[in-house]
Amino acid sequence: MLLIWRKQTSMKESLLEIKHLKKYFPVRGGIFSKTISWVRAVDEVNFDIKEGETLGVVGESGCGKTTLGRTILRLIEPTEGEIVYQGIDIVRLSEKELRKLRRDMQIVFQDPYWSLNPRMSVRKIVSEPLETHFKLDRNEIDNRVSNLLKLVGLSEDAMWRYPHEFSGGQKQRIGIARAIALNPKFIVLDEPTSALDVSVQAKVINLLKELQEKLGLTYLFISHDLSVIQHLSDRVAVMYLGKLVEVSSVDELFLRPLHPYTQALIEAIPVPDPNIRKGEVAVAGDVPSPENPPPGCRFHTRCPVSTLTCREKEPKLIDVGDNHLVACLLEL
Repeated sequence: MLLIWRKQTSMKESLLEIKHLKKYFPVRGGIFSKTISWVRAVDEVNFDIKEGETLGVVGESGCGKTTLGRTILRLIEPTEGEIVYQGIDIVRLSEKELRKLRRDMQIVFQDPYWSLNPRMSVRKIVSEPLETHFKLDRNEIDNRVSNLLKLVGLSEDAMWRYPHEFSGGQKQRIGIARAIALNPKFIVLDEPTSALDVSVQAKVINLLKELQEKLGLTYLFISHDLSVIQHLSDRVAVMYLGKLVEVSSVDELFLRPLHPYTQALIEAIPVPDPNIRKGEVAVAGDVPSPENPPPGCRFHTRCPVSTLTCREKEPKLIDVGDNHLVACLLEL
């Protein structure tokens, strides 16, 4: 059974602030491989995450969610913008300064089958961050790894085995143990359940919530599945073609979705009851190329209620009340 928590985070300070963040990838062509255009994977994104909360980022494949998460951790260098962590703009940090900060900021990758080195034992995988950042003897490392495995629901003898000996859910638990090994404050969860069976997904989500309560973690949870986002997140940021189109508390978003794209995503959530018939999803077509995004509102090419103004003017993310932000030119 999937447990649901809701926390009060409104009074807490922001742990992380993203300001005007951009990440463009060059497209090269010609004999000399010159830059001929840019893929705007993340384009002018602004939001904050409060200490102890979970911000869910949702959108279709190719909207820039994973690039956003990796850019925040500087696994990918940003093109422009600020990434302010506890008052420090990490974009301006040197590699040496950033290395110290990596103890506080970690990531759990999407696919546990590819994110774990098959030639390394579980002990080596989980202890690698400890050996990199601290000077510990063998017994201290063994004790720490053993405790971490128990914390994520694995037995102590798992540390001497290899990734191929575990199921997908167990592999993801190993990845989570590696991520929390340094006692971080902030973790990017990059679709950590999408490669798992549905029954296993619920167990991993509950584990993430339990660890958050025990360790005081702050999450950026990336997913294309709004039903998972609903169970895990405190607030939700809806992303489309490199931009945020709506940001709200999770309860407010599902009760009162304002952007046509958000409404379509919620309408597309399957209901496990054959007697309930949902309306047809009003969005047709594919996401345009981020190399050549449409002018005006980027969603207007698929929006069922777009107007001429939507094709000419780009909407800004504005607060329509109760910290509910939406980027839409229609009267809401």
